[in-house]
Amino acid sequence: MANSDVKVREIRLLESYSQTYNRFMEATIHMSYRFQTLFANKDDEARDLKRKIEEHLNIVHQKLGHAKADYEASVKRGGGMDGQELVHREQALEKYKALYKKAQNYAESAKKLYQNLHGETERVRQMTNRQRHKLEQSKEEGDNFLRKAIAALNEYRQ
Repeated sequence: MANSDVKVREIRLLESYSQTYNRFMEATIHMSYRFQTLFANKDDEARDLKRKIEEHLNIVHQKLGHAKADYEASVKRGGGMDGQELVHREQALEKYKALYKKAQNYAESAKKLYQNLHGETERVRQMTNRQRHKLEQSKEEGDNFLRKAIAALNEYRQ
């Protein structure tokens, strides 16, 4: 009687569903790792860009220091033979002062943007970890349920 209630084909279908469910859940969990890695890479790229901007700020700061030193040396020499040296040095000094101010603004903006981006990537990482943990639990619970159901049907059929 039990043999006619539960057909082998139905049990095989349930086993097939169980395998498909496991593959789907594994793929979904794997994709959550890839998603998290993608965000971590973008966070690293943003940090590198912030660092490069800071390096440019340091370079401009060094050039500003050189321009100040050149200007002061020109002042001590009386402005050069024709007086034009002092004018050129002063123009260079003003150019580097403006450039340094602009570089400071960019560095500050980059710092703020990176802090915001890093905060968001950290939030995404935490949410992804939470969701992946739920997926792993669901996969385990679903797999256990399906195995028990298949075992119970096999036992009932015999």
